[in-house]
Amino acid sequence: MYRWLLWVCIALLFAGCGPRYVIKNEYIPPASSRSQPCLNNCSLIRQGCQDQCQRNYQYCLDDAYGKAKAVEMDEQRAYEMAYSRYQMDVMRFEMDLRHWQRDYYDYSRDLSHFQRQCEQNKDPNACKRRDELRRYMSRLSHDRPREPWVPTRPTFEQILVNQQSFCTTNCGCDQHYDTCFVGCGGQVIVHKICVENCD
Repeated sequence: MYRWLLWVCIALLFAGCGPRYVIKNEYIPPASSRSQPCLNNCSLIRQGCQDQCQRNYQYCLDDAYGKAKAVEMDEQRAYEMAYSRYQMDVMRFEMDLRHWQRDYYDYSRDLSHFQRQCEQNKDPNACKRRDELRRYMSRLSHDRPREPWVPTRPTFEQILVNQQSFCTTNCGCDQHYDTCFVGCGGQVIVHKICVENCD
């Protein structure tokens, strides 16, 4: 088990130190100068795509704010309900804990008594009762009441970040440009370049 864990740790160590690559495209335009209007059109299409993408992204961010406000109201109501349940659970927990502590104290006292009787008088009934109490107290230790889970109050900042995470500036404009560039007779050569931890 420990050997397997050691190998996993070593593998993760080396994985973290591995080389990091970026992808760079090399654009080779067509030889004919008559393709220039076509390439210009590709650039215009890409620029239009990027402008629209940026507008959509900004709209998404603005929309996310409104959605976050609505979600905040729902989550605040849910939190208040959860907190009310928590307060009742705490009262029940404190009552159960007091009963448990009382029982545990009583059984501990009885265990001490029968332990002495068993050791001093070699009384088999006392020894038997001592063993029963040990087993019972072991179970009692596992059954100790657990403090209830405390609900987390929602924050608008967290909700907003979550809503904004659905917004993106990746609209595929570069991929469309590459397709257009090749359609005009050019070549797109993809290079994988090591930028960190290179051999």
